[in-house]
Amino acid sequence: MKKRATSARNIFLWPPPQRVDRLRGVLAVPAWRERDRGNGALGFPVEFRLASDLLPEGYVLEITPRGVVVTYADARGRRHAETTLAQIWRQSGKHLPGLRIEDVPDFPVRGFMLDISRGKVPARAALRTLVRQLAALKYNHLQLYMEHTFAFRAHSAVWRNASPLTAAEIRDLQRYCDRLGVELSANFNSFGHFERWLKHPKYQHLAECPAGFGHPIKGRVPHGTTLKPNAASLKFLDKLWAEYLPLFKSKRFNLGGDEPWELGQGWSKRHVRKHGRHRIYLEFLKKLHVQAKRYGKETLFWGDILLEAPELVREVPPEATALLWGYEADHPFAEQCARLAAAKRKFWVCPGTSAWNTFTGRTDNMLANIEHAARHGLANEAEGLLLTSWGDGGNHQPWPVMYPGIAYAAGWAWNAKGARREDLPRALDLVFGDEGGVGFGQILLELGRVENAVREPRPNRSRHQVLFFATRDELAREFETISLAELKKIARALERARKKLSVTVRKNKRDLTAQNELRLGADMAAWAVRRALLAGASDARGPKAKKARALAAELRVLIGRFEKTWLLRARPGGLREATARMRAVEQELRTPA
Repeated sequence: MKKRATSARNIFLWPPPQRVDRLRGVLAVPAWRERDRGNGALGFPVEFRLASDLLPEGYVLEITPRGVVVTYADARGRRHAETTLAQIWRQSGKHLPGLRIEDVPDFPVRGFMLDISRGKVPARAALRTLVRQLAALKYNHLQLYMEHTFAFRAHSAVWRNASPLTAAEIRDLQRYCDRLGVELSANFNSFGHFERWLKHPKYQHLAECPAGFGHPIKGRVPHGTTLKPNAASLKFLDKLWAEYLPLFKSKRFNLGGDEPWELGQGWSKRHVRKHGRHRIYLEFLKKLHVQAKRYGKETLFWGDILLEAPELVREVPPEATALLWGYEADHPFAEQCARLAAAKRKFWVCPGTSAWNTFTGRTDNMLANIEHAARHGLANEAEGLLLTSWGDGGNHQPWPVMYPGIAYAAGWAWNAKGARREDLPRALDLVFGDEGGVGFGQILLELGRVENAVREPRPNRSRHQVLFFATRDELAREFETISLAELKKIARALERARKKLSVTVRKNKRDLTAQNELRLGADMAAWAVRRALLAGASDARGPKAKKARALAAELRVLIGRFEKTWLLRARPGGLREATARMRAVEQELRTPA
């Protein structure tokens, strides 16, 4: 039977275009071939016309029986049109349906920031694949969150075991991003989160609290995490920036500045008593801003500290851009965006993938978090949306768990009114199908919902991740807020999702990397639930101890799988640190209570 041509009604595009009109007729073209993957790999002629009356990155795409015409605003607009045309071609076979698409993004900056400092530094191939996927989703900005994973020439003690990026590797990534129209922006946290430096004796003189401090979340920390806000710190940073910043063509520089936990507890205590913590923070931020300008950079900074003192927001240099981050579904983006807009200060909204501190993701939290950030960012004229994906606690999450957030944020950043939750599974298969296969997107989302039955979810993490790493005493306390019935519901939900993943593998007739990664994540979550169920059981001491040893043996196998899976996309640096937390759990299971 002859295959019917795909109609315009059946074409699925992501991010959703602003306007799509169906036209009569079809255009006969060569069929899609596997080797045609990638932006611009079109096997038929297209007429391109540069137009001055379109908005930046905008384009008009027309497909008629006579041919394809693309009218575009700039180089990125042309590239976006080619991306859309490639999606249509891939779905249409030999006959492109008649269409007219008018398109332009909602947010001028549509960015993604990946944490490469909490253990996992991606390999070159993984970074290139990520850039291609971002370009296919019409992102135009990329940051790699940096604390200590760049090979500074004179500071090998800091990065020695981290498998850092080198200057040559950043230049290589810069060229690759240039080819695909993605701005690669410098990122280096230059105030707080400096613990990877300050724990070494060589740098302790720069710390606000060289001998450590009482962290509000972690308890006693034996070293500093925040730089002194003084001239010595500025001079030290200047030497680092001189080596690092020139590697990036972008004028934008995210100098961080979030969570200076111990500010005012050490060196600056007297100044903070006199002027206030937020004033001391702002004055140092201004000096960092001036220093960055000497390198031709425009300052980006995390806006959490200044939002605590609204009266100081108007003193932020008007050229600087505040990055308004918040990662929970109920984060007050409405209030915070309005505050920055009223102060007439530039800002971006920064939701998250909800992929960290979890093995399976947190689907519904991610959806609401991105929606609220985008909606209130647009309502208050934010210039950008920067999606973040962190690696807290050792970066144990499977790589594909961040895909739903990447795809969904792309839709909302490009066309907030057109991005719908129900389209996300298909969007994931469209963009990440090479990684996981058809049907993989729906399973990703389902796995991120396995804990929806829990009455008291934990912010910024999945409950199974807590159960996995908890000490014996901590595990006992977890039963104050979770029941055995809830744990059994999670176990059943995990088992259903794992079976669907196996079916998807058979349907695609190949074993893909993302499938293996996600299977490991589901298995780690299931193991954590079994551990908790055992802890809550009332078995006699002997049988319970035997089951604990069996769980320890299972964990040892999981650790081996984790190590192999880590190296599929990441460098070895950070792996030993990540597995050390897992081995501590294994050791406790083997030790009698």
